[in-house]
Amino acid sequence: MAQPRVRPTFDHPLCEGLERFQGDLVRALQAPGGRVRGQLFGHGAILRIRHEERRVWSPALHLHVETDPTTGREAVHGRFSPSSPVWTAFVAIYLALACVFLASISYGWAQLTLETTPWALWGAPVALGLAAFTYGAAFVGQGLGAEDMYEMRAFVEHVARGEDPVAPCARPAAGLGA
Repeated sequence: MAQPRVRPTFDHPLCEGLERFQGDLVRALQAPGGRVRGQLFGHGAILRIRHEERRVWSPALHLHVETDPTTGREAVHGRFSPSSPVWTAFVAIYLALACVFLASISYGWAQLTLETTPWALWGAPVALGLAAFTYGAAFVGQGLGAEDMYEMRAFVEHVARGEDPVAPCARPAAGLGA
């Protein structure tokens, strides 16, 4: 079974080059009945599950086409990440917990210097525990979005090989692979 990773990535070689890949990607994204939608820009794209089927934990797939300097071959590099609202919520939670941590340390230090009971110091380990819980929640969300991640990765690999990505394909038994 594959280990969970923060923002999993993958690379897939392009058979026909950037222009062909982008053209095939545009056609595949516009195909009726497909679950994957996205936006292209420059040498990359951002893919998401169709809006009607998207859930809070549905990831986004950021694609970027790169050229290997040693071989000169192009490959698509994909990186999964939470959707923008989820990403923003994680940043806000970490910022709030950092403020609680610093405030409890500061207030606890003031209590120590005044020779009173430093009860505020309890806020520091609580904030650290909540930060660890939040970090773990990212992996729970990744597990919930594993099917979406598999579908988007399979979509990109089919397009990169010049195949029809909307055709049904087999689901994995477990994990995403590397």
